[in-house]
Amino acid sequence: MNVWRLAWRASQHRPRTFWLGWTLFVMFFTFPVAIGWLLGTGFDAVSDGRSSRVYVIAACIAVLEVARMATIHAGALVWTQAWVHIQTLLRANMLAAQMASGGPEAGQPVGSAGEAITHFRDDAEDVAMLVDGILDVSAGVVFTVGASFVLGSIDARAAAVLLIPLAGVALATRTLDTRIKQFRAADRAAASAVSGMVGDVMAAATTVKVNDAVDTTIARLQRLVDARRHTAVRDRVLDESVWAFSQGAADVGLGLVLLVSAGAMASGEFAVGDLAVFTAYLGWLSFLPRMVGRMLARRKQAAVSFGRMGGLVADADPRHVVDDRDLPIAHGDVRVRPATVRPERVPLDELEVRHLRATYAGGAGVQDVSFRVRRGSFTVITGEIGSGKSTLLRAVLGLAAQAEVSGEVSGEVWWNGRPLDDRAAFLVPPNAAFLPQVPQLISDSLADNVALGPVDDLALATAFELAAVATDIAAMPDGTDTLIGPRGLRLSGGQRQRVATARALVHTPELVVLDDLSSALDVETELQLWTNLAAAGMTVIAVSHRAVAFERADQVVRLQGGRAE
Repeated sequence: MNVWRLAWRASQHRPRTFWLGWTLFVMFFTFPVAIGWLLGTGFDAVSDGRSSRVYVIAACIAVLEVARMATIHAGALVWTQAWVHIQTLLRANMLAAQMASGGPEAGQPVGSAGEAITHFRDDAEDVAMLVDGILDVSAGVVFTVGASFVLGSIDARAAAVLLIPLAGVALATRTLDTRIKQFRAADRAAASAVSGMVGDVMAAATTVKVNDAVDTTIARLQRLVDARRHTAVRDRVLDESVWAFSQGAADVGLGLVLLVSAGAMASGEFAVGDLAVFTAYLGWLSFLPRMVGRMLARRKQAAVSFGRMGGLVADADPRHVVDDRDLPIAHGDVRVRPATVRPERVPLDELEVRHLRATYAGGAGVQDVSFRVRRGSFTVITGEIGSGKSTLLRAVLGLAAQAEVSGEVSGEVWWNGRPLDDRAAFLVPPNAAFLPQVPQLISDSLADNVALGPVDDLALATAFELAAVATDIAAMPDGTDTLIGPRGLRLSGGQRQRVATARALVHTPELVVLDDLSSALDVETELQLWTNLAAAGMTVIAVSHRAVAFERADQVVRLQGGRAE
């Protein structure tokens, strides 16, 4: 993994913004070179009694100082945009890989929502910090080169001494290479554990309370926080130590410059102007060694971050984290939705599952299951708890390999007599739609929860009718614009299930796969739903335990111990 190349690709997502920001910052560090030279010239003019020249030089210095302040102000504004674009690119690629259902872009799922925070926030920021360090170093190099030419014309030995602190910083950072990576990796892992625990506790707050597990939960969280504190302090101390060493090396470099030039100063070989130039440059000369040390440390930390982010994208390849991508970033209050790319609809005549197997490491799951589904039919999957019903559905849809299944996944699914090589990529709307056993809603309006993108009003209304939730929505004051709160907390359990069902139906998929609707619906509502789907001529595969579903089924696949009876 070439960290420099990955960081460079991230920086060039919006090259105009990057190079404009880079140019402004380089200009900011170039002005002191000219200002220092003018100071030396001005003091020489004072010594020679050329007062008119002094006024001209003073005016030039004032203009350059104003220009320098204007440059850093503009540079900060432009570079902030570049900073945002770099992090947004990384986050967009990770999010796209997490949201992709199959296809070349799909990545392995993140462990928990809390863990995702550290990837999307901290790891992306580490890469942006490295690019920021590259900017600082390049600007420092421009100043140092310019200052070296001016100082070299005065005292070549003083200019050569400037290389010593840079060599010392590079050597020290190289020596600490392994520790920097280890400490940063451990701190990120500990932070993920804390974030994951907090997220899980917030999601299950009621469960914790009713089971009187508050003290136990807090004790567990305290242990994770203690571990996080240890790793954070260790990582921060090492980071600050590298910075302190860089600062010390810079100060040593300044001391060496003064030591080398002391003889010339004492003997009077230095003119007043020469001394003014050295005085003007001394404070700035410490910048490059400090920034080199910080950048080299950030490079090690970014390597850890790229490795962590790479685990979320396709093929666990960090290069996909910096893939070029169009980012429709909104300006102001304008809401921008990226275009949804869906596979071409292929009308379903027959779906055939052949010898499907999806097992966990312990052996549980489904084994050698085969069945056929014809267009417009209703297939019910049933069986005891743990018999593999949900695993079967996920395996049919190609999602088992992306879920918790850690054993073997094999078998075939044929669509109209042709095998599906990438089921997860093909079996999405409009070809298929899946409603999991525990559907997830977002804190948005009912319409946005169902549409998840551009959908015409007729399709939305039809989906609500088919899902048997239109009457409930009509009774709400804001109708389809009703905000449902985090995870749909403002809806009842049955309403949440039916709204999620409407989401599965809104694109009129060729195949609808439903996992245990009966867990949240009463018998009458479930019967109405099956009646609606049959009237619409939809092809359905559903998990159910109720007689009302068996009575309407064209076929029932009963699982026992992971096998079809």
